[in-house]
Amino acid sequence: MDNPFIVHTPEQLSAADIASIFVEIYTDFPKLKEPNNMFIHGARGTGKSIMLRSLEQPVQELLPSSDHQDLPFFAIHVPIKDVFFGNPEFRRLKGWKSTTVGEHLLSVHLAHFLFQGLSMVNDVPPPDTLTVFSDLWRDCGGESDLEKLASCTSFSGLAQFCDRETSRVRQYYVRLPDDQEPDIYTGALASFNDLVLPLAKSIKNIDRPVAGKPICFMVDDADNLPEAMQRVLNSWISTRTAHTICFKVTTQLGYATYKTVDNRIIESPHDFSEVNIGTVYTSHRGIFAKRIEAIVEKRLGNAKIEASAKTFFPQDTSQEKRRGEIWEDLMAGESGPHVSLKGAGPSRNRDLAQRYTIPALMRELRTGRSSHTFSYAGLQSVIDLSSGVVRWFLEPAGQMFQRVWSTDQRAPSNIPVGVQDGVISKWATSFREKLNVDPGDVDEGAPGASLQSRGHTRANYQKLGNLLDGIGYFCRARLLDNTASEQRVFSFVLSDSPDEELSNILHLGVRLGYLQKSDLASKSAFRGRRPRYILSRRLGPYYQLDVSGYAAHLSVTCAALKVATNSPRDFVKLRHKGAMNDDLQSTLSLGDSS
Repeated sequence: MDNPFIVHTPEQLSAADIASIFVEIYTDFPKLKEPNNMFIHGARGTGKSIMLRSLEQPVQELLPSSDHQDLPFFAIHVPIKDVFFGNPEFRRLKGWKSTTVGEHLLSVHLAHFLFQGLSMVNDVPPPDTLTVFSDLWRDCGGESDLEKLASCTSFSGLAQFCDRETSRVRQYYVRLPDDQEPDIYTGALASFNDLVLPLAKSIKNIDRPVAGKPICFMVDDADNLPEAMQRVLNSWISTRTAHTICFKVTTQLGYATYKTVDNRIIESPHDFSEVNIGTVYTSHRGIFAKRIEAIVEKRLGNAKIEASAKTFFPQDTSQEKRRGEIWEDLMAGESGPHVSLKGAGPSRNRDLAQRYTIPALMRELRTGRSSHTFSYAGLQSVIDLSSGVVRWFLEPAGQMFQRVWSTDQRAPSNIPVGVQDGVISKWATSFREKLNVDPGDVDEGAPGASLQSRGHTRANYQKLGNLLDGIGYFCRARLLDNTASEQRVFSFVLSDSPDEELSNILHLGVRLGYLQKSDLASKSAFRGRRPRYILSRRLGPYYQLDVSGYAAHLSVTCAALKVATNSPRDFVKLRHKGAMNDDLQSTLSLGDSS
């Protein structure tokens, strides 16, 4: 049988495939279904592409009526593939030439997917659509192509014409000479105002499912675009033509600029709305847990496995029993060896139990034969480990399923606790050890260097790994300290401004999913909001941390973090110079406590 948790790239999935695994998420991001411009940020695997593809008309028609309503726009998925736009030739032109030819390429790319999307609904276009496109193409300087266009009698034929045009333009980029003024570009030069916008206006006259709706171009992974083309896309968004065309733009947290071709800045909320999937799901873990549970049960149902999500991923029963005993002790005000503080009534005792039960359990296990016996098995635990990234749940779940299947040769009714823990341990370790691999240094100033290559150097990987180790080791030490009033620490807040080097390392950690960034309001009226970085819970088993929640954050100077990037152990030693504040904030600095 097929593994129900296997991860496919969205381009591999048909409309029927997407409809079969789709779980309603629009209530999490309500503006997604509105005809406006929107940037959707999130690390790789957070489900951005599936989210966009679920809005396509062929998918919408297959969803149960309870899962969708008639959308106020006609959605077109436009993937920005790294294998195409990430190629170095697209960075060879500079100045106005890069934006002019780049805008033509991007315009034709959008037209290609527009025609392809229309062909899936009805491949026979109205006669005036063919005429309109031919006239627009001629006006853009493509007179030599009119004979080819005359032979296009379907939307799929027009899509193929645009696909050939993108290949032809790429050949122009590839053949540019290196050491002299480039040859004059002699082909058609389409633009948003000359081709995309009037084409969309003409297509709005087509019968259902377009029927007067605006066209929504869902530009997926836009940070794969060269910066010149990002400026072009920003310029299109700045035109505010959402009644005819709107854009949903996804990024993997590496979008380089919000400036337009003429150096203006597009801004939220005037030009677009904005959402970070990781931040939403990290801040609302209950919502994410419900989504994952629904995904699991739908996939189990598709595989004809009769089990609930919770019974399919069982917890360690003996560990849960002991956890319950410690909880009851703390609820009764019997702190004993669990924590040095005593409760003061039922409400206070419940607070203590919530904070100290799992740290106390982990300390108990540490005093036994092995410090690696804490089990992270169980549906909620695996959800917590996924850190708001859907793929980070599906990948280990798929490995667990495959391990049981290869042993028993039958569909499992559940994943044994030992299998869960074995996969989780290797999965967490491999994540940290990715930073031990030399990615090869990149000359980021070279013409062929892509935006996605920025920061991927051996030195930065090593510094990021050291920083994670410093934070992880500190959090583990705090967890084992039963005299600390706050033992569950999983994040840190910068008490001052980082220099460029530290800022780049932190940003690399966010882009790669090792850190999640949010803001924290300072208690000082003069310090404003300070950046807060949350350690990915996927690293929890590697550092042996409690991933069920955290009660405090570490306030740390940038100087101390710079120590961590070079020597994690020295960073941890600095904690002895710190102290606990009454506001539940752990503090650590090189000198005085912050």
